[in-house]
Amino acid sequence: MYFVIFGTDKPGAGQQRRDTLDDVVSYLRDRPGHPDIVLHCGGPTLDEGGTINGTLNVIEAPSLEAAQAFLADNPLQKMDLLEGVSIRQLDWKTGRPA
Repeated sequence: MYFVIFGTDKPGAGQQRRDTLDDVVSYLRDRPGHPDIVLHCGGPTLDEGGTINGTLNVIEAPSLEAAQAFLADNPLQKMDLLEGVSIRQLDWKTGRPA
C-alpha cells in the first residue's frame, strides 16, 4: 500500500528544523527499524519565500500501522517539531514505480 505523510512545522521551529535536516535525511534514506518501508519520494515543503515549512513523503508500507510507526520514529516527530500531521493512503495512478 502507498501512503502520503504530510506534516506542517510548528511555528518557531525553523532553526531546530534546519539543525535536524541531516538526521531526517539519514532516517528517510536508511529507515532504521523499518525494513518493510520503501520511501518513493519526499522532502521539505516550502512557503512562498522558499523557507521550509513542513514535510511530505510518499512511502510504501504493508499497513497504516507500519506507516504510523515509521512516522513516529522520524526525528521531526520525536523532537515534536511537527503539527497537523496526517497520513493518507494513496491510490497511485500516474507516475507510479513499476
